[in-house]
Amino acid sequence: MPDTLTLIAGDRQRVERGKEFAPLAVLVASDGEPAGGRMVSFFVDDPEGTGTDFRGGSPVRVTTASDGTGTTDVPLIAGDSPGVVQINVIADGVNSAFSVVVV
Repeated sequence: MPDTLTLIAGDRQRVERGKEFAPLAVLVASDGEPAGGRMVSFFVDDPEGTGTDFRGGSPVRVTTASDGTGTTDVPLIAGDSPGVVQINVIADGVNSAFSVVVV
């Protein structure tokens, strides 16, 4: 079975301009088992120009824990304009995406 990347926390958040989103978390599995020690990259895609980004800029890279979870350790800050932002996630060539909203 190929590696899988599952969104486990943080999808579909709505926050006010200038506020922090809750951390984003994923589960990486290989052959159905949690995959620890894997690099996970989180990239901001902001086509509506909200100004949302991780503190210090995108991408944020984390390594999964032994239980296969990877959680952003850098705050994602809502920009100054309302709109939808996509956070693209890549781990071992597998892609997924979070969608968050600045209100």
